[in-house]
Amino acid sequence: MKSTFFRLPPSTHVFHMESDRLIPGQILYSDMHTSVLRTTNGSYTTDVFDFRAIDRINIWDFTQASEYEIVFAAQNIDCLRIYNRLQGTVYKLAGSCDDMGFRDGTDALFYGPHTVVQDNQIPCLFYVTDSLNKSLRMVTKSHIPHVTTLLTSNNKLYSHLTQEPEGRYLYITYIEGLERYDLAKNTSLDIVSKSTRYTNDALMYDGAIVHLEGIILYRHLVIIADRGRQILFVVDLTNNTTSTICTGVEGHRAGNDSFCQLSYPKTLLELNGDIYIGELGNISVLRGTTYTHQSEH
Repeated sequence: MKSTFFRLPPSTHVFHMESDRLIPGQILYSDMHTSVLRTTNGSYTTDVFDFRAIDRINIWDFTQASEYEIVFAAQNIDCLRIYNRLQGTVYKLAGSCDDMGFRDGTDALFYGPHTVVQDNQIPCLFYVTDSLNKSLRMVTKSHIPHVTTLLTSNNKLYSHLTQEPEGRYLYITYIEGLERYDLAKNTSLDIVSKSTRYTNDALMYDGAIVHLEGIILYRHLVIIADRGRQILFVVDLTNNTTSTICTGVEGHRAGNDSFCQLSYPKTLLELNGDIYIGELGNISVLRGTTYTHQSEH
């Protein structure tokens, strides 16, 4: 069953959420409309930090580097910053914060950093989708941080990404497709794409794709929020098939994976076998024990 986890103010649009490392049992999430970072237990919500209090900063995506340090993408000023929950301070990690561009090294430039994740094997490494540079970039967090470009494209606006548990592969969404990057071999493979406009050698094509965003790995599946279709898009890596979850009709309605409704799903979180869905005005949950049906395309 898909049921409401927590009803949020109608104007809230959850951009990213993670299990709160500082407060176990709660979910930490960012609101793309207000640039406020919040934590919730499903009954009560508490503001962690209002980034509007810092001149020109908004917070969309973030990742928790530790219980206290939160690395976030300040897309509007084209850099990565760190918020320390214990001290209440914010400081720069990488990028100019005053200029945009495309440059690697210790004085790197970004242009529209979108999503940031921490490497699950090497904690000092972070991966960033630099959307307007159409690139995947790696930040080495050290006394003098260093930025390296791993992947570039001529026409893919890279969006969200996740790393498989063994650490070798990054799965990256762009608006109309899904790509897998091999960190060991420094190569990439298109898993699924809307059309040959983006790639001529994808494993699968699905012309119904509209706008892919948040992504999780769930068992042998890649599950992606298709915000444009109001559904979850499912890629079966074992059988190379695709399917969908929910009706595609905008709304908030509980039900099984064929009957449920979503409202502009943006981000996903797998927690204890359940799939949490960050939407417009809502965080919903699809219970893993009842997710049994897939309609193959």
